[in-house]
Amino acid sequence: MSVMVDFKPRSQLAAEDQLAAFIEWAKQTLPKGIPSRVYASIRWEDGSWHPHGFDGCSFSALGSTKAAPKAMQAPFTEFAKAILVYRRVYLQKKAMTDWLRAMIALEFALFELTGTRDVTRVSAAVCNKACEHLNRHWTKGNTAYQHGLALEALITLMRAKKLLQSDFRWTSPLTLMPLGTLKQQKADREQKLPSRDAIRVLGEVFTNELTRPLDIVVTSACALLLSAPSRAGELADVELDCLVFKEDTQGNRRMFLRWYAEKINQVMLKPVVKREMEPVVERVITLLKPITDEARAYAAWLEDHPDEFPPSEGLPPRGADEPLTYAEACAALKLTVNECASARSVFNFAFLKGLEKRKALSPAARALLADIRDGWDSSAGKRIYVKGKQGIQGIEFDDRCVITLRKLNVLLREKYLPQDFPYTTPYTEGKARVKYRDALFTVRTGAITEDSGSAATAHGFGVEIAANTDKLNVQLGGSNNLKKTSLFARYGYPGVKVNTHAFRHELNTRMHQAGLSQLLIDAFSGRTTRGSVYNHETIEERTQGVAAYHPKTKHSTAVQRLDKVKTNQPLSLVDVRELSEGEQDRIIHQTHLGVCVHDFASEPCPKMGACLDCGLLGCVKGDDVRLGNLREECDDLKLRLDKALDAQSQGVFGASESAKKLSEKLYKCEAFIQTLENPDLENGAIVWNADNGWTLAKNAAVMSGLIEVKVIEENQAQEALPSLDDVLALLDEIEG
Repeated sequence: MSVMVDFKPRSQLAAEDQLAAFIEWAKQTLPKGIPSRVYASIRWEDGSWHPHGFDGCSFSALGSTKAAPKAMQAPFTEFAKAILVYRRVYLQKKAMTDWLRAMIALEFALFELTGTRDVTRVSAAVCNKACEHLNRHWTKGNTAYQHGLALEALITLMRAKKLLQSDFRWTSPLTLMPLGTLKQQKADREQKLPSRDAIRVLGEVFTNELTRPLDIVVTSACALLLSAPSRAGELADVELDCLVFKEDTQGNRRMFLRWYAEKINQVMLKPVVKREMEPVVERVITLLKPITDEARAYAAWLEDHPDEFPPSEGLPPRGADEPLTYAEACAALKLTVNECASARSVFNFAFLKGLEKRKALSPAARALLADIRDGWDSSAGKRIYVKGKQGIQGIEFDDRCVITLRKLNVLLREKYLPQDFPYTTPYTEGKARVKYRDALFTVRTGAITEDSGSAATAHGFGVEIAANTDKLNVQLGGSNNLKKTSLFARYGYPGVKVNTHAFRHELNTRMHQAGLSQLLIDAFSGRTTRGSVYNHETIEERTQGVAAYHPKTKHSTAVQRLDKVKTNQPLSLVDVRELSEGEQDRIIHQTHLGVCVHDFASEPCPKMGACLDCGLLGCVKGDDVRLGNLREECDDLKLRLDKALDAQSQGVFGASESAKKLSEKLYKCEAFIQTLENPDLENGAIVWNADNGWTLAKNAAVMSGLIEVKVIEENQAQEALPSLDDVLALLDEIEG
């Protein structure tokens, strides 16, 4: 892969010239991503890059459908492609959907307000109009909000690359959907968690004497997903040798799964959630191994013999470069020839034309097809008559192309092998990819087609992952295609359905009920953020948890406390927490954000008013005035962070550290707001802040060289909750 450099705008160029230079940079950078980030088949002028390594990337216009497709129009298309090259090839980002949809809405709004598709004329008004279209077209959940954030990031990038005629700052007006009423949260729980019937039926089928490969694959995949909180897409990276056993200091043996966690992009050892699931996992390996061993061996042969045609019963005894007849070529490709169609016709229509229709062809395959077609007699042919016999006895063609096993090998691998072969998944920076020769779910192409409704002939030349998400979705959720029967319907439960991601929600909820912290649950699940959305504890269960929200909070006075806060009456220390032995009660300070339990009689504020950095700050649920102040504080932090990031991009000294601190404060402020808006938290309950460990005195001591920074940070780390990095380090230690 060639070395890539970032696009650097030139200060003397106008926005139009900067855009032209940026697009030219993207055209030169695109082929540098071959073969790890994009496929060799990609071409700049294609209307869709989805088959070439840009998942879901089709350059369509707003309102486009399969029945009435609309293409994105030039010159906006060139800009959109350049942006996606910047993200996928240069930045190595996998997710393209949010950015592409943001640009689709931006194109529509730009033409609507300016009458042109010149992106240098984008303004705040155009962005606001684009958000209106995002809100109108993508109504499910927080989808429009996520697309709005992508548009916000796009404008930031355009400003940095000087692609705008008029520079402006813009923030998306789209907001997160509210958490909803208790009734809505209950409905969400029922939708996200698997039904008891689904789990029971899967268990019954799994314990049966299974002989059908499709049922073995589906139930085994579900069993693994119920053994450790994971994603269905990660099954492609599970190896046959995935079981690891560890003993603790007492000699107790536990089972772990060697598992690639997509969200943190690393392989980890996931403990099987319960000992009772360990024999289930062992049965999964026992069932899958016999139906996948041959495919793994075949994948190994394909990888070890890249220039040889795969062996088969019909393979003619020819050398790699010896010419083949059309009959021999069809026999090698397992194509059936009968009286109704000649071998030449079958080879042409069943093999060549199918390849030519494919949008993603490598340069080598494209060149071979062109060579064959150059020597192909495209005429109707010469009729053959035989004396003494009535009618046409045959048709003769003047084909000059030479078909060999070496050429067929290139075309066959192009048609049947996955784009990322010998690996099961696309390239990701830093990822140790698994090969088909080692993967647990490797099967021959078409081997698991029973009851799947597939009418295509399976020749078995390729390999695939049997437990792919599309197949699992059909088998567990059903399909509108009546020919495709779900596993539940085959076993007499036609109304039962389940989503593979529901198993992850189920295990996470059970972990919450068992008392595990969110950090540990996130670590075991292999993710870094958004773990709380997987918690579907009932209202009653959460209420019990809220009752012990903070060990020092005095819950018996919650109603009186909130009344005092709202009416600005003096608050005593005893109103907010239990007094320790020998501690005297006193009046406490109320700030613009909440209550402060610092003793101002003994010393001034050690934080100099930096409330969001102080562990003595408590925010009272139900205090709408201070909640509004928190929101204003959040908006101010966003503006200051935007300025700091802008200064950081310009290389201003100290901007990086300022951006880091502002990001931490913004994160904490948003967490406060989200917690205080939680309808399950009792009015009057106090949410206590976490201290960052720094005071004015400590800062002065560090600056004078009396103590080192690490002393403060280490002491604070001992008092604070463990970070996700700490938890992952702990897991590494457990794994040995």
